[in-house]
Amino acid sequence: MTSDDAPAVERAYDELADDYEREVESNPYNAHLEFPGTTRLIPDVEGKRVLDAGCGAGRYAAWLADRGADVVGVDASEAMLDRARERVGDGATFRRADLGDSLDFAADGEFDGVVSSLVLDYVADWRATFGEFARLLAPGGFLAFSVRHPLDEFPESDEQNYFEVEARTADWEIEVPYYRRPLSAALSPLLDAGFRLEEVAEPRPTPAFEAERPERYEIESRRPVFLCVRASKP
Repeated sequence: MTSDDAPAVERAYDELADDYEREVESNPYNAHLEFPGTTRLIPDVEGKRVLDAGCGAGRYAAWLADRGADVVGVDASEAMLDRARERVGDGATFRRADLGDSLDFAADGEFDGVVSSLVLDYVADWRATFGEFARLLAPGGFLAFSVRHPLDEFPESDEQNYFEVEARTADWEIEVPYYRRPLSAALSPLLDAGFRLEEVAEPRPTPAFEAERPERYEIESRRPVFLCVRASKP
């Protein structure tokens, strides 16, 4: 996030927090498309220390804790952190942090894994963020993240330039600023930070998605909505 965008995103999620679990997490796109697509990329976490980077209301933190991970969740929104604490209880530790800033609460090599679900779209400079992830990961540690697919919104008009990183606004109940970027701008910073790319996935709708959104099932079976990536620190 830029310095101008960060407070806007934080305020937006503070306002969305009360309804997030019910209206966003349960949305078939999140529950039956992104979530299974991302969790499939996460290796065995039992006994591992894992950072949930952009933890929101704690869905991934709870999933990781249930599988034996020692979880630290961070988010820029205090309201979302409150929901995560209520949800996970003593199963994880939560603290406020902005992924656009230095994660100076964490020591070099402190974590065995980083999971970041649908949050990097709000960050302008992925080079700095991936650099921080690489710093706090131990050698052999994994990174699994998901973002909106670069082709999900392209093209909207003949004037749109696919190759640019574009600032946009999602019009939900309130406006939320984010960035659309090309595939090269998503993967190159990852490689520049020293990560080894292991898998790139473009998840397709599950039968549960079809049951809830049959009118969208065929459409979303032919076009990408989310990009899910697993990488490791050599």
